[in-house]
Amino acid sequence: MKTMRQKTPIKVLPRQAPLQTRGNSGNNLPSDPVQVYCRVRPLPCESDLSCLRVTAHNTVVLTPPEIAINFKISTLKETQYMFKHVFEASDTQHEVYSTVAQPLVEGLIRGKNGLLFTYGVTGSGKTYTMTGDIQHRGIMPRCLDALFRTIADYQAKKFIFKPDRLNGFDILSEADAMLERQAELHSRMNRMKRKDTDPEIASKASVEPSELSGVDEDNIYSVFITYVEVYNNCVYDLLEESSVHRTLQSKMVREDANHNMFVHGVTETEVKTMEEALEVFQIGQKRKRVGHTILNAESSRSHSVFTIRLVQAPIDNHGETVVQDRNAIIVSQLSLVDLAGSERTNRTGNTGQRLREAGNINNSLMTLRTCLEILRENQMTGNNKKVPYRESKVTHLFKNYFDGEGQVRMIVCVNPRAEDYDETAQVMKFAEMTQDVQIARPTPVKIDAGLTPGRRKANQLFKMAMNDIEKRHKDVPKIDVDLGLVYSLGPNFPEMKIDDPESNEIIQKLIKLLEMRIGKRKSLCEDFDARLDRFRMNMLRIEKENAAFKAENTSIKGVLSQSRQKIKAMENKIVIYESSIDDLNRRNRTLEERVRDLQTQLNQKTQQLNQKEMEKERQRKKYNSKIAVESEKMSRELELKLQQQKNKLQEEMRDKDERLRLVSEIIKGETPVKKVARSNSVDELATPVSSQTSAPPANGVLYTPRAARGIAVANPRHRRSRSTGERWLEHRAPNPVPLGTIFQPYYVSRKSVTKLNDARDVTNAKASKYCLISQDADTDGDVETKIFKGDVVPTSGGGAQVIFNDVEFLKQHSPTKSPISKKRPSSHLANSSINTPVVIDVQGTGSKGSAATEAQNRSEGKKPRL
Repeated sequence: MKTMRQKTPIKVLPRQAPLQTRGNSGNNLPSDPVQVYCRVRPLPCESDLSCLRVTAHNTVVLTPPEIAINFKISTLKETQYMFKHVFEASDTQHEVYSTVAQPLVEGLIRGKNGLLFTYGVTGSGKTYTMTGDIQHRGIMPRCLDALFRTIADYQAKKFIFKPDRLNGFDILSEADAMLERQAELHSRMNRMKRKDTDPEIASKASVEPSELSGVDEDNIYSVFITYVEVYNNCVYDLLEESSVHRTLQSKMVREDANHNMFVHGVTETEVKTMEEALEVFQIGQKRKRVGHTILNAESSRSHSVFTIRLVQAPIDNHGETVVQDRNAIIVSQLSLVDLAGSERTNRTGNTGQRLREAGNINNSLMTLRTCLEILRENQMTGNNKKVPYRESKVTHLFKNYFDGEGQVRMIVCVNPRAEDYDETAQVMKFAEMTQDVQIARPTPVKIDAGLTPGRRKANQLFKMAMNDIEKRHKDVPKIDVDLGLVYSLGPNFPEMKIDDPESNEIIQKLIKLLEMRIGKRKSLCEDFDARLDRFRMNMLRIEKENAAFKAENTSIKGVLSQSRQKIKAMENKIVIYESSIDDLNRRNRTLEERVRDLQTQLNQKTQQLNQKEMEKERQRKKYNSKIAVESEKMSRELELKLQQQKNKLQEEMRDKDERLRLVSEIIKGETPVKKVARSNSVDELATPVSSQTSAPPANGVLYTPRAARGIAVANPRHRRSRSTGERWLEHRAPNPVPLGTIFQPYYVSRKSVTKLNDARDVTNAKASKYCLISQDADTDGDVETKIFKGDVVPTSGGGAQVIFNDVEFLKQHSPTKSPISKKRPSSHLANSSINTPVVIDVQGTGSKGSAATEAQNRSEGKKPRL
C-alpha cells in the first residue's frame, strides 16, 4: 500500500517562545490596552441600599451614600466609570464567558497566551464568576469544555508529551509512553477511588455547544493543568501528592530559558476530558485556604491561579505519529486567577491569623496596583522606571504578561451595597487606571514543518476506504495505491442477474448506475480537458518567457562584456591608487611616530613641570610653617628678653642704691663693702671703690673684703668662660683691641677665621659650635666686647643653621678717665649673659639672612640680627 509521501525532507523551523520579555514600556510593537469588564452582583437583601447604577452597556455611576467615610468632610458627587462592557445582575454566566473568556480560549488554541483575573472586594462574586456553583458553571469549567470539544478528534495519547520540570516538554516515543501509562494505571489501582460526584461545581450540567474554530487538523494536542495558590506571599502547589497531615511546601518562582516566569517544581497533570480536569481541580480546591469573616462565610484567604497549558506539535507525513522534534512543540497557556478580596480590617473584625492574612492580601493587591501605575507612567511619559514585580509573588508570576506580550483581561466584581461604597470606589479607580496599560499584541505562532497540509484527513480517508474494501472483499490482496493519481468513477457495480422478464427494477437500477458513471466520466473528461488546456497555456507561457529570457540574456551578455572592460580599467586604476595609498600610509606612519615622540616629550616636560610645581608648593608650605614657628619663637624670645631686661634694670637699681649707701658710709668714715651683684651668667664679688674717692688704710695695704658667705671665690688669673670642649668655629675681627684682662674664652679645639665670605666655611668646617667676637665703643667711649655663642645644625637642604643660645658682654673702663656716671656701676668689669636661643639658617652662599653675612656684619662693628 502506498500513501501520499513528500519527496523533500522534513524541515522543522525552531520554535519561537510564546511569551518573551520584550520591555513593554519602550517597544514599538503593536499593543492593545488591558480590557477591563465590570460585573455587578445582585443585592444580598432587597432592603439593602445601592450606591451603584448601570446607565449604559459600558458605563456605571457610583453615588456616595451618607454612611461614606468622606461624606461629611467634603461634598462628594456622583462618579461615572466606563469599561469595555458592564454585566448587570441579570446577565448569565454564559454571557460573561462568551464575551470575556471565549476569545482567550480561541487564542490558546492558536498558540497565544492569555491572562484573566477577577478583582474586587470580599463578597463581590469573584469566585462565583470564575468557578460557578452546582447549578451554574463559571468561566473555568466552560473554558475546559470548549477546549476539549474543539480538540476532541486531535488529542495525542497520554504521556506522548512529558513535562521536563523546567517549564518545557519532551516528546516520548510510543514505547516509552506505553511504559508511563502502565505505571500510572498501577499507581491508580493502588490509590483509593474518589467519589463520582462533587457538589461544588456542575460538571455534567448541559450547556450550549461551545466548539471553537482555529484548530489545526495536522497537529496533535495535549492539555496540562496546574493549580497553585499564593498565601501570605508564598506559593503552594495544591496538586502536590502528599499525605493528609503533611503541610504543603512553599515553591519558588523562577525564570526559564525563554525568560518566562513559572513555579519551579509545580505538578503538571495531563487530562483528557473535562470531567477529569474538574476532578483534579476539586483535589486542589479542598486544599485551598478559606476562612469565615463577617463579610463572607467562605472567604478566599489566598490568590488562586488555575493554569491551562495546551501543548501542540505537527504530525509526520504519514499523518499518524507526532514529529520527534522538541523544537516543533508549541506551548500556550491560559491563566485564570481568582484574587482574594480587598477589605478593611475595621469592617471584617479580623484578629490573629485572619488579620495577618488580610494584611498580606492587601499588600499583594497594593503591589499589583503600584506595578500597573508605574507601567502606565512609563508608557505615557517614555520613562524607564523600574517596575517592582518582585515585591509580590502574584506580580512576579505574571511579569511576562505585563512586560511581554499576551492577552490580559480583568473582571471587576462589584457589590452595589452602600456599606461597600468606600472599597468599591477604590476598586473602580484601580480598574479605570488599568485600562490605560498597554500590552504587546501576541504574535501568532505557526510551525512550518514542510509537510503537505491535509495529511491527517487523507490518511483517515485512505484507511476508511481500505477497511471497507477488506470488509467487502476478504480475498482481495493488498493494493498499493498512489492517492495523488487515483481517478474513481464511483463504486463498483453490484452483482445483478437478469433471469426474469419482470426484472425491470434491476434494469432501471443498472441504467441509473450507468448514467451516473457516464456523468462521472463526462465530468472527469471535462476536468481532463481543462487540465490539458491549462497545461498547454502554461507551456505557451513558458515558451514566451524562454524567448524573452534568451533576448534578455543576449543583452545582458553585451552589458557584461562592457562591464568587464570597465572593471579591468578600474583594476588598473586601483593598482595605481593602492601604490599611492601605500606611500601615504608610510608618510602617515612616519608622522604618527613623530607625533608620538613629541607627545611623549610633551608628557615628560609636563610631568617635570608638575613635579617642580609640586616641589615648589611643598617648599612654600614648609617655609610658611617654619616662618610661623620662627615668628612664634621670636615673639616668645622677645617677651623673655623684655622680662630679662626688666629684671636687669631692677638689679641695676638695687646696685645703685647699694653704692649710694656705700658712698654715704665712706663719707661718714666707715669701711664699705660692696654686696654681691647677681647676673644671669657671672657671679662675682664687688671690689672696693677707687682710691680717688676713699682714703687708703693706715698700714698702706689695700683692703679686700671677705667674700659673702655661700659664694665661691674665683681665681682672678685663671678665669675662663663657659665654652665647652667641642670643636669651635671662632669668628673675630682682624685687629682686635687687646683686653688685658682675664676675660678670655677657652677652647679645646677650634678654628679661627676673620671673615666669612662663603657659607661653606660654616658647613664644611666640621664644627658643632660657633663663636662670634665683636668689639665696639659705647656712648661713653668705653670698649665693649661681646661674645655670641651658638650650635651649628645641618639642614635637610644641604646647608646649616646656627642657633645662638648665649651672649656674653665685657665692658672695660679707662682708669685715667673722669669718674663714671652715676648711671653706670662703679666697677672695672661688668659681665652678663643672655641664654636666649636665636636661630640663623644658612642655605647657601650669598643667600639672604645667611650666617656668613651676619658674621661679617658683626666683624665690621654692626649689631647682629637676633
